[in-house]
Amino acid sequence: MNSRNLVNLSLLIFLIIFVAIYLGSRKIEVDSKHLTSLSLNEINKIEIHKNNNNIVFKKEDKGIWYMQNPYQIKAHQFRINTLLSLSQITLQESYNIDTLSLSDYALDTPRAHITFNETDVLFGKTNTINNKRYFLAENKMSLINDQTYPLVSAHASSFINLSLLDDGFQIIKIQTPVTTVQRDQNNLWQSSGKNILNADQVQSFLEHWKSAQAFAVHEIVEKPTIDTIVISSKNDTIVFHIKDNDPWLILSRPDLNIEYHLDKSMKNFLYGITEAKTDA
Repeated sequence: MNSRNLVNLSLLIFLIIFVAIYLGSRKIEVDSKHLTSLSLNEINKIEIHKNNNNIVFKKEDKGIWYMQNPYQIKAHQFRINTLLSLSQITLQESYNIDTLSLSDYALDTPRAHITFNETDVLFGKTNTINNKRYFLAENKMSLINDQTYPLVSAHASSFINLSLLDDGFQIIKIQTPVTTVQRDQNNLWQSSGKNILNADQVQSFLEHWKSAQAFAVHEIVEKPTIDTIVISSKNDTIVFHIKDNDPWLILSRPDLNIEYHLDKSMKNFLYGITEAKTDA
């Protein structure tokens, strides 16, 4: 082997060693195999950072999640579970951020920011080649498939539970534009108003309210009130303002600054309108 070939071979070996060392310094094995080292059971707080008006959730009794800010209301459990799944995404590899320029991945000014307990997860830009997103968590950068960015970017009202009433709300009175049902001193249901309901109809009416769910919840849009529906328990009274009933039924709660959007077919069920009228 002549000297020139020997020099070229030496340079090639040196280059291979250098590349191996360089890549080794950037790439690290993932010990936890997940984006975060948190287990689902230990996560009891989620915070989505939103320009000084963060969306904050806390897990309360029986594992039920409630929003604490900007609304104080039960959260949409499925969407909370979607957020939680982000913390458990399995990783194939991650990179040591000490050797990276975070600005190259939009992680210096992240696209979104969520915190599980005290663990921050930053959303960077997407890779144009494979459409995966760069994430930064626990001092490591990862490139993973992301389905949560649209949800994290959504308005806080998107995380509100779709049920009109909480599970524990014990109805003692409902007053609609056409009927009123309430418990009397003997704890029996009585009906009055334009549309008198019999005992079976009263029970059906109550069940409709207990099970009623919107298809969407939004921040209130100011519109004139058409009617009101008042629902009471022993400790609370909720006033729903009917803002529209076509093409869908809109019930707003000014006390929470939100409105529920329902199919217009729900109007009769929630008003207590029946075809047959009988004495109670």
